Amino acid sequence: MPMLEVFYSGDHPPTREQKRAFATAASTIFQRVIGTPPGRLQLMIRVLEREDTLAILDDGEKEEKE
Repeated sequence: MPMLEVFYSGDHPPTREQKRAFATAASTIFQRVIGTPPGRLQLMIRVLEREDTLAILDDGEKEEKE
């Protein structure tokens, strides 16, 4: 059973509708490309805080310039 893990970081977390649309598209792609039967794809969407990503480096550069 294939598994897709997505890490998301942005100004706003994705809405339920956005997650559903992504899940539908991912499922369709997995069915078409590797023949995954419908309902067999395991999908996890993890929302990360900005401070838990490399974006924190951008924050440090801004502080140094000030």
